[in-house]
Amino acid sequence: MTQNIYDRPSFFESYSKYPRMVQGGIAGASEWPLLETMLPPSLVNKTVLDLGCGDGWFSRWALDKGARSVCAMDVSQNMLSRALSLSPSDKYSGITFRQVDIDNFSDEPQIEEEGKYDVAFSGLALHYLVNLEAALRQVFGSLKPGGLFVFSVEHPIFTAPRRPGFNKSKSETEESHQDWLLSSYFAEGEREVDWLGAPVRKQHRTISSYLKTLRAVGFEVVVVDEWGVSDDDSRKHPDWPNDGGIPRFLLISAMKRVDGAK
Repeated sequence: MTQNIYDRPSFFESYSKYPRMVQGGIAGASEWPLLETMLPPSLVNKTVLDLGCGDGWFSRWALDKGARSVCAMDVSQNMLSRALSLSPSDKYSGITFRQVDIDNFSDEPQIEEEGKYDVAFSGLALHYLVNLEAALRQVFGSLKPGGLFVFSVEHPIFTAPRRPGFNKSKSETEESHQDWLLSSYFAEGEREVDWLGAPVRKQHRTISSYLKTLRAVGFEVVVVDEWGVSDDDSRKHPDWPNDGGIPRFLLISAMKRVDGAK
């Protein structure tokens, strides 16, 4: 089973106070406006798969936008309990929440029906997966021809350093900011970082590695974009340093071609 740090009581308590959780859902996801443009213009009557659903914010949004049904998966029971509490059955009966380890899809028999979903989504989850290619193959198989997979991950320049950190500096105008110390970019593999007082394991991959893996399993890459902190985001997230305008998240959409060709 993959790392399940959110079910550690002390970590989950700290994470519950994190700005992204306190603000909740879309309001806490500053990258959402950019992600939303990568999704289909209408979800009416669509079937949706939400991988690493967390507290279910995207699943609720999809149902509010007219989706016929949403299958939402997460490895954390704490997250799923929170998702259920935020998704009253009288309004969100179309969402099915399931405890599934998406890093070991092959160990979960029949969790997907071949060609069932119109849209698959994953928000900031895939950079934790060891078995990324196997997971992407499952997503590809679960989509209908023409189906779209949209996801975000921590930007590879953030997952790359073995000893991540900022270095304070000043610009030519003497404005103070912090520079991210990039290293080990091409050395893919596991990284362990301290986050919210606990060791967290992530998997570093280059941008080209994400794209090659998507293409290897049969996806056609549609959009690749990067998200960085604006002044407004800094106000929303005071825990984020003034980073001088570097990308924090990598956003990708990919399509299962109608003809099935790679």
